[in-house]
Amino acid sequence: MFVGELRPYQDSAVDRMVERGSLLMAYDQGTGKTVCAVAASEELMGEGKVTTTLIVALSSLKLQWAEALANFTDLRKRWIKVKDQYIRVPAADQCVLLDGGPEKRAKLYRQIEETQPEYIIATYDQIIDDWRHIKRLDVQCIIIDEATQIKSFKADRAKKIKRLWAPYRFALTGTPIENGKPEEVFSIMEWVDPDVFGRWDLFDKTYLERAHGGWVVEYKNMDVFHEVLSEAMARKKATDPDVAAYMPKVEFTERMVQLDFPTRRAYRQIAADLSYELDRARQRNRGSFDLAAYYSGSKQPDEKSAQGRIMARMLAAQMLLDHPELLRKSAQDFEKSELLRQEGVEKSNWPGSKYAYQIVSQGLLDDLTTAPKTKAVVNEIRTILEEDPDHKVVVFCVFRDFGAILQQALSEYGSVAFHGQLTPQAKAAAKQQFLKDPKCRLFAASDAGGYGLDLPVASHLINVDYAASAGAQDQRNTRHRRTSSEWPVIYVVDFLVEGTLEERKRDQLGLKRRVASAALDRRGADKDGKIENNVESLTNHLARTAA
Repeated sequence: MFVGELRPYQDSAVDRMVERGSLLMAYDQGTGKTVCAVAASEELMGEGKVTTTLIVALSSLKLQWAEALANFTDLRKRWIKVKDQYIRVPAADQCVLLDGGPEKRAKLYRQIEETQPEYIIATYDQIIDDWRHIKRLDVQCIIIDEATQIKSFKADRAKKIKRLWAPYRFALTGTPIENGKPEEVFSIMEWVDPDVFGRWDLFDKTYLERAHGGWVVEYKNMDVFHEVLSEAMARKKATDPDVAAYMPKVEFTERMVQLDFPTRRAYRQIAADLSYELDRARQRNRGSFDLAAYYSGSKQPDEKSAQGRIMARMLAAQMLLDHPELLRKSAQDFEKSELLRQEGVEKSNWPGSKYAYQIVSQGLLDDLTTAPKTKAVVNEIRTILEEDPDHKVVVFCVFRDFGAILQQALSEYGSVAFHGQLTPQAKAAAKQQFLKDPKCRLFAASDAGGYGLDLPVASHLINVDYAASAGAQDQRNTRHRRTSSEWPVIYVVDFLVEGTLEERKRDQLGLKRRVASAALDRRGADKDGKIENNVESLTNHLARTAA
């Protein structure tokens, strides 16, 4: 039985979930998607339509889902210890947390067959690794959290998830369109309800305008797209009047940073190398190079290819602007990786960048010990923490190693790091420490912390750089914007280096937000439902700013 309290704007979503059976729950981050999903599942169980619900979540959010079930249902409770923190979760016979190695999980699957628990919580990776067990589960309801994990047509996890079926299917995400591509929603809806958009070829002709080379140059009929999608989507924004009353006010600030001479000199060299590779790619491929795929993070860099060399230089520029030590670390990792490769080890934990190794070897960073942006970020954090002893700050950076740099610079304050290399248990412990320890005032995160985490104790959030996509950036910015926020006003501060690639990336993310807003909220397109790409080209930007 659901034991929480739903707000009016949540009640309507739960009703639609129960009545329709398959729904894209596209409420903004922090507005209570998890609570709605739990309420819908419990109502369906109460009606006898569902016996077991499978929840598929990111590994970092698995325990957070277990906490939510403990808080909002009448399931029996137990306490589990995660490092030095205790977390309350449902009893093991009522909610199975798939965890451990293959042998332990095999025992858990046998337990599921014998006891048929109310809930099973699995990660996306486990869906792939344990498919022979997963496909045999007798579940009537499936909840997919952070559903943009299946936005790709080709990814293995998307293909596996789309093979999961139950009478009741709910996809949860506050950012259904992360990269400004409505086709991402098409991919999600293939699982939620494939009848909504129908065949891909008809979708493509209706909403995508392509150049002769095949790439998308414009999105059209966004008003029709919104109308069709709304049939199977529950959508609320944090700024909607019936939601805003429960949310903290958000104040956004942009801090512009000037480069010093040594950093500017190094940046110009990297920008020149990037311009050279862009020109080579354009001449050789004649428009076939998909730069958008690299902005979106949908392809991984391979420095043997033209695309990989371009991406390596873009990443090097961003590392330099954040802190030159990131480039040195990447160079060291490449050197380690090469040594392991020579010893016959095909894969390593230190891939690094060949380009970073080259520029470090050339002495381009010899005069650089810090970055103007790092100094500005550290000063900003100190000011915030000294202003009020209750202030807590969440800091995001694309690069995992920046967290350690920040923690060292601010060693007088208690802090935790949160990144993709931590185990799920370590992530849960870091989150709990930040939430419960008044001396822990800094949460230094990579983008692994950008999805789903509830951090309502934070008063400020700082972006050292921009995320790969507009959706990922919006996910970051709402980690402390929750209905449970402890602050009536919260702050988001973006740091931006003037006259660099960061300016163009900001504009690119703005375009992607316009596409998402038009498709999801019917705002941002022109009177004909079209959205034009008016962002300055990368080549022109480099010519203008790096000369």
